[in-house]
Amino acid sequence: MKRILICAVLIVALALSAVAVAAVRHYHGTVDPGGTLRFVTKVRHGKTIKVRRFVFKHVPMQCDNGASTVGNVGTPPPAMRVNAQHRFHGNFTSAAGRKHLHIDGKLKHHARKAKGTLRVRGDFGGSATSCDTGKDDWRAHRGGG
Repeated sequence: MKRILICAVLIVALALSAVAVAAVRHYHGTVDPGGTLRFVTKVRHGKTIKVRRFVFKHVPMQCDNGASTVGNVGTPPPAMRVNAQHRFHGNFTSAAGRKHLHIDGKLKHHARKAKGTLRVRGDFGGSATSCDTGKDDWRAHRGGG
């Protein structure tokens, strides 16, 4: 009976350590002058290694016909690696080559906060051509899932 109890405790301890070794952290925040964003980071052995599922909504854009619209990324771009200085970046182009997304970011304060810039430009259908958000600042903080 004692052996079974020790084995059960060891199995639980190993399972918990595996969860702690590979974890996901959730972030959410705002884009200036308007909009929201969210993303998750993959953490391995206490170090943040990737930013994934970076999505934003309701970011204002100006188009060449004078119309304004909002930028939404419902399908996240590919994951971005986090370097030793806690920075990440990505340049992404749609399959048709009509939309471009640029993201820069840095994790700060022991990865409790993040900040950076994003820019979206391109053609979004109909009269929404040559649209551009400009270079917008964003801030996020770690929170619940």
